[in-house]
Amino acid sequence: MISRSERVFIPLMVGVLTFLVNFSILTYIFSAFPWIVSLFFGKGSWWVYQPFSVKVFYVVGIAPVVEEIIHRRIVLQFFLSRNLLIFGLVVSSLTFGVHHVIFGWGWLKAVDMFFVGLVFGIIYTKYKLLGSWLSHFSNNLMSILFTILMS
Repeated sequence: MISRSERVFIPLMVGVLTFLVNFSILTYIFSAFPWIVSLFFGKGSWWVYQPFSVKVFYVVGIAPVVEEIIHRRIVLQFFLSRNLLIFGLVVSSLTFGVHHVIFGWGWLKAVDMFFVGLVFGIIYTKYKLLGSWLSHFSNNLMSILFTILMS
């Protein structure tokens, strides 16, 4: 039986660790290969040009809920209900990556989000929607906090 504190703490920490690993890798790639930045960021999404409060609300509030429902609760769960765990993790992570491209990021963001989607998917398999949402939430919250710190 998973305790209530484990159901909350582990997914939150996984989100924080996912952000820190991802941030470290991307920082290295962007410093070593500065020309890659435009392939990562693409044309930008509508929310990039919004006031900071709207960005925070979208990135921390709306995006994790909507994206977890679509990519984990609908897509991944479809495959899990058919005992296709690995296939479901791959497909839901691919849709998660493509989702970010559709919303204005570059194609390298899709690669990045594929791997992040795998992590969130694995969390979903153990902690269900609450767990994947908490991981996604804490990952995005870290992104906002680092944006503030680096400004």
